[in-house]
Amino acid sequence: MNALYDMVKEAQDDSLYEVNVVQSFEPKIKKSLRLTHQENREDLEQELRIKVIGYVRTYSLEDVPGLFDLRK
Repeated sequence: MNALYDMVKEAQDDSLYEVNVVQSFEPKIKKSLRLTHQENREDLEQELRIKVIGYVRTYSLEDVPGLFDLRK
């Protein structure tokens, strides 16, 4: 999981690294697309990639809660 944190941090610093983050989610995207109709898969795949890039750009790495923040 630390690798994903590092990839997101690099992608926020340099947009060329966004491809690495999208590629790491590629197996999950492909698996999820099997649950949709064939004619919708290509459009949905593009939309999912756009969403992943959007989340990478807007995710705040400084506001990640620590272990003791999660206890209630």
